[in-house]
Amino acid sequence: MALAKFISKIVQSITKTTFQFNKTLDVLIDRFKEGCPTTKELESLVQQKNQINGALNQINQKIATLNKVAQGSEVAVEALKAGKTVIKQLPIPSSVPPGVGLPLSVTNNLADSLDNLGTLIDKEEASLESIPEALELISNDVGEVITKLNEFDVVLNGCIEKDPNITSDNLNATTFELEGVLSEAELEELLNTPPGLLYGDYYLRLSFPPTDTSLIKKQIIAQNKESVIDGDFYNENIPVEKLLGDESFSSSNVVLVDEMKWLIDTKDLIFPPPEPQEDPLKAIYRENQIIILMSLFGANREEAEELYELAWELSQNKGPTAFYYDQLVQEAFDNSRNILEQAVANEGYEWQQGDRVLDSTIKRLFLADLTTDQAITSQISHIRRTAENILEKAKDEGGSYNPTSKRWDNDGAFGSANDGRLYPYSERLALTAETQFNDATIGNDFISLRPEMAKRKPLFQAIFEAANLRFLAGAGINFNDPLKDYFLSKNQGYNQPIINEIPISGNANEVITSDEIRDIWQSEINIATDYYFNNLIPPNNDETNNGLTFDQINAYSKTKILIKLKNVLGINWYNANAQAASELPFWSPGGGNPNSSSYNQNNVNAGLTTADKWYFEFGRNGLPVPTGL
Repeated sequence: MALAKFISKIVQSITKTTFQFNKTLDVLIDRFKEGCPTTKELESLVQQKNQINGALNQINQKIATLNKVAQGSEVAVEALKAGKTVIKQLPIPSSVPPGVGLPLSVTNNLADSLDNLGTLIDKEEASLESIPEALELISNDVGEVITKLNEFDVVLNGCIEKDPNITSDNLNATTFELEGVLSEAELEELLNTPPGLLYGDYYLRLSFPPTDTSLIKKQIIAQNKESVIDGDFYNENIPVEKLLGDESFSSSNVVLVDEMKWLIDTKDLIFPPPEPQEDPLKAIYRENQIIILMSLFGANREEAEELYELAWELSQNKGPTAFYYDQLVQEAFDNSRNILEQAVANEGYEWQQGDRVLDSTIKRLFLADLTTDQAITSQISHIRRTAENILEKAKDEGGSYNPTSKRWDNDGAFGSANDGRLYPYSERLALTAETQFNDATIGNDFISLRPEMAKRKPLFQAIFEAANLRFLAGAGINFNDPLKDYFLSKNQGYNQPIINEIPISGNANEVITSDEIRDIWQSEINIATDYYFNNLIPPNNDETNNGLTFDQINAYSKTKILIKLKNVLGINWYNANAQAASELPFWSPGGGNPNSSSYNQNNVNAGLTTADKWYFEFGRNGLPVPTGL
């Protein structure tokens, strides 16, 4: 109980102190509303700002000490006691405009509280559990003052730059002593002499950022002591770490040093900002609504929890579906539900119909083998981003979308612009338009999949396409689609590409056969030939802008289809099979290695040299060297 009383006293003291600081700063900032003050007033304001800054830094240092106490380190009672004397001797701005002077009793109370708290903790008379909460309250108050002090510094510096009568000597007229030892001049000499002022694990140096005026702007830069060449702790294997203080025309060296000390002391504080307090009603309703989402809509626990979060946001007129809030209220009234119940019903239905793609659903389908939250989050981000790109490209190329047939108006254009993703995606999506098929056309073995087909909206199907691409790229994820065998029965399997409008079926032992590769290559020659004649660059008209000549068309086509095979079948297939695919007999009838220049019949490199832009070779033109694994 004693500790709680002292902590309460500290919070009250700092609250009073920061309230006074805020009043003072409000008046000071108000001085700039009608324009810049006179030169004499500016000089006075500089001194007052430095005084507030100095007092604030002392409070900050005490907060840092309490943090160290709370994390179980050795209690720095002597430091707390010393802080009492320092605070009482602060040059508090009692000469600021009438009505906003800061009584010395305010900081005296603060010093007494800190001193008594340190003594109490040292005697281990109470628990430390309440310190983080108190520090959070204190930090909020101090943070408000810091924000306002920065605002004051901005307007003050702006006027200093404009005033032709202000000199650096005017700004440095106010002097302090650093911890009762160094004068302002002595401190400046130390800050300007390598390695600088040692504080904790850092050397502090004074820097002078460039300005457009004759005035001197100053900044303290702290560098970890092991990386400072001129220091006593130099270690060439330690990387450089720097902390940058604020740039200021008006702050004294002591104030700048104190600010940097605060930054060093608090950069690794163990108390993160507390989580926002949850609305009690949100917690009260959660379990009941999660059970409804699981039992009525078929979500698993994790999916239900994510749906509940979305529903709660909507019920508060927040989140990505807040635009729907007014209609939600009407629906709740019509259905005799409260707003949250209606939001839960809506979110559950949207998810069940495939209009909501949850992170937890992606995790369930594809990421069951991943063990760390970081890996799961990364993969979900990759899958979502790729899926959105696939969908956006389909919209750009396809025009209007028909949700009944699940086709875009220009679906036919996808084949000619095939990149190994878009065309099979659009075909597979169209195959899920179950209202367009009878049982016979769907196939007796797949009639039970009609509900799953109905869920496949463009984004949801794009998620499956993106996950399959990640799987093929060797990203270490699983791939599970309930419609996988159905697509396979329609020659639209995920690992059966459609390249150049040619569907690939492979056989029982191979994903793709040599005959299919040959057919794709021959179609690619036709595409490349059309590209060549439609993109010749004048005046010679014998080369395209990507360096393709007529003699290189066969080699160019071979490179392009192997890239397409890599993109569609995945890097694992490519590494294991690309070399063999490049040496198939049809490239050079009569046997031998068609990649060798000694075999010219159908050899795509016949007549070319390695200097030619499109000479076929692994490692060139975006065609990676297969590893053979």
